[in-house]
Amino acid sequence: MKANGASPAASSQSLSPPTGLLRTALLTAAIALTVYAPTVARDLTWANAATDGGDLITASYTLGIPHPPGYPTYVLLGKLFSFVPLGTVAFRYNLFSAVCAAMAAGLLAATIRAQWGARVSPPMAVAAALSFAFLPLVWSQAVVAEVYSLNLLLVAAFLLLAARGRAWGSGLLLGLALTAHPTSLLLLPAALLGAGRAWSRLLAGLAAGLLPLLLLPWLARGDSPVVWGRPETLGGWWWLVSGRLYAANLQLPPDGTRLALLARAVALGVAAFGPAALILGRPPAAGQLTALAPPATGSVRPVLLLGATGVAYVLFALVYVTPDAAVLLLPALLIAALLAAPGLARLGRLAVALPLLLAVAGLLTHAGGAAEPTPRALAEAALSAAPPNAVLLTPGDRSLFTLWYFHHVEGLRPDVVVADANLLAFDWYRRRLAAQETGLFVPAPDDLIAFQRGNAVARPFCAVSLMATPLTLPAGERTTAPPANPPTLLCTGKR
Repeated sequence: MKANGASPAASSQSLSPPTGLLRTALLTAAIALTVYAPTVARDLTWANAATDGGDLITASYTLGIPHPPGYPTYVLLGKLFSFVPLGTVAFRYNLFSAVCAAMAAGLLAATIRAQWGARVSPPMAVAAALSFAFLPLVWSQAVVAEVYSLNLLLVAAFLLLAARGRAWGSGLLLGLALTAHPTSLLLLPAALLGAGRAWSRLLAGLAAGLLPLLLLPWLARGDSPVVWGRPETLGGWWWLVSGRLYAANLQLPPDGTRLALLARAVALGVAAFGPAALILGRPPAAGQLTALAPPATGSVRPVLLLGATGVAYVLFALVYVTPDAAVLLLPALLIAALLAAPGLARLGRLAVALPLLLAVAGLLTHAGGAAEPTPRALAEAALSAAPPNAVLLTPGDRSLFTLWYFHHVEGLRPDVVVADANLLAFDWYRRRLAAQETGLFVPAPDDLIAFQRGNAVARPFCAVSLMATPLTLPAGERTTAPPANPPTLLCTGKR
């Protein structure tokens, strides 16, 4: 990140790429992807907190809109990647994450060289970037269908252009990163402060990068079965992109369970980079803070701005209540790898041992197969057991998103209708369901009992869960205990 007030010589240096920058990036990305490849999930998976995968894949594959904030850049790029003729559609999206994570590592290596110059040689930049790529938290998102690897790629690209003083380009990448995940907004203060007098060009680039958000109304006009919200209206568009649905997740203070999960993720990052760094190899003497300054700028300001941004990511993860809050730390780990690279370089050839150890540990961790039934096995069992023309009412995201994927993407059981008890509380969902399923009775108000009774007159109506949980139909019928072997169906109505 280029500091305001850098000398003309330093600015000129930051604008000319170091020798072998592209070669370093490509080599790093190729190594990371080669190591990731055998561990990429071959099908839809719930591993690594990837339960949103069915929603993201189905929305992208059918050119719809997944859960807020809508992720239009993921939808469009994922759709392009879905044409790769390999494996299942789910595997292609999992592979898309692996490619994005590997490219993020490659761009990180290039950023290290651009930021630190001769202080970090190309082999040491590769070692630092691969150490980041093989951290367990990074690897966990590189092998499943989620938005975090794409966000890392865009954040890494932003950091590279910022390090080289490209205000408009870095703003563009920051805007695109925001469309991939809204936490990228935490990078904006450092970007503005680092841009100096070029702040207007940065903001112009940012505006251009946000343009995919304007595609949401167009996506909503299609026939995808997965369209969250009503982005055709200004209020509906803002409800979607602002993520207002999840505002209640911001809570203080953090509970003990979340603190433990976040502490584990931070500890793994510290274990990887902390001993190598002690910020940049050794603490500077008093009055010699320039020892922390990247050679391209001669200023300590970029390091301080990036460090403060990493802390901001950690603080946000602490106050955002979600089971997978640890993944919000991924950009902070990327920043840590960038700042720790000079310290890692001081270890010389020993630095190569760190990514090797992490790679071996990751391969061993991902080598074991899942002992529990896969989402495919559960979904196929539920769909095959459903009566003809049934309405299947799901109890929440995991069952719904999984059935969405197999029903709408792979075309299993086209005769049934999949609806969700929680989403039926939203008028936009009821309107779209009624428009797409013309033979279905969908009451205008939020009335699950009327929904059951109005449809059970002419067709089977079933509550379905892919989890080992008791089931209840809106009108009161229920199972008495969790099943020993999910999935579970509880049906009523005309057979």
